[in-house]
Amino acid sequence: MVCEVDYTAPCKSRNRNMRMRKVSVKSAFILSLLLLLSIRGFSQSKYEKEFRIKAKNAPAKALTFIDSLTFDSKIKWYKEIGLDHITIEAKAKFNNERHSIEFSENGTFQDAEIEVKPNVLPDSTNSKITGALSQRHKKYKIEKIQIQYTGDRNIVLSFLRGDRNNSEGITINYEVVISTKMDGNYLMLEYLFSERGEFLQSSQIISRRTDTIDY
Repeated sequence: MVCEVDYTAPCKSRNRNMRMRKVSVKSAFILSLLLLLSIRGFSQSKYEKEFRIKAKNAPAKALTFIDSLTFDSKIKWYKEIGLDHITIEAKAKFNNERHSIEFSENGTFQDAEIEVKPNVLPDSTNSKITGALSQRHKKYKIEKIQIQYTGDRNIVLSFLRGDRNNSEGITINYEVVISTKMDGNYLMLEYLFSERGEFLQSSQIISRRTDTIDY
């Protein structure tokens, strides 16, 4: 009797093990993603991968906008890759305030943000914001507050160049980044409030920065 030896068996076994490992890795990724999205009260996540770029690699329209402004520090350019978007940001200081001007990938103006201290906000607005945060979190730390200016490119540009007490035609919101602990996890969360302190939206920040952001 002749016994046939299946020499392909070890190869089939290795392939099966590789497929099982791939399925296991994929399952772990899906479970991690579901865990992030299941954190109560947050239906969206904000993934950010941000890195420095040279000014010559910034869109021409963005360069023209920034060249029309005066800053006290060197202008530094960044490219941010999100889950469904790519943006370009110029960061600099003016009057000791950190400015961040954001554009689309092709240079279309999106918004201007100025980092401020909580005491800069109107008392009523600050009270509403802290009240909303306290309702959602037992403990939290405010990491950053930015005044966000959106609207027509030329109107916002005139505002930044001239009288900043006149914001007619501009939508003003407050972007508040906090660190907190929820369901045993330490999180960075971003809240957006209206000029009056009304809650607009929130998201969890999943950040991957390849270098230190400075101004």
